[in-house]
Amino acid sequence: MSHKQSRTHPYIQKINLDNNKRIRRKPQRLCYNCKETIDYVKLVSNKVNKIEEIVNNFKNLQKKPDKLSKFNAKFTLNNVPCELEYDLSSFTLENLQKLVTITTQFYNPNSSSSDNSSESSN
Repeated sequence: MSHKQSRTHPYIQKINLDNNKRIRRKPQRLCYNCKETIDYVKLVSNKVNKIEEIVNNFKNLQKKPDKLSKFNAKFTLNNVPCELEYDLSSFTLENLQKLVTITTQFYNPNSSSSDNSSESSN
């Protein structure tokens, strides 16, 4: 019977009333697979934290200006060189069609009087 009394139950915590600190049993050593699992959980957790940080900071990123929507027009008006810059993103479809028509109306790299005469003879 004395053997049973000296033995404590594993679920009971001893409390030292002198300094109000708990005395706990030492945690069991983890097996290799458990340690490896914990390492993988930490790794995945770190990756998720980085992704969350990027998503949370996404709204703070400044938008880069789209250079593709800029159109520069150079022309001569009354012997004075002129240059205009248009932001095509604000154009309506109708205005874009007009711009294409005006721009391509005077530009034809293959046009020459000899080409036109050879086409009419064929």
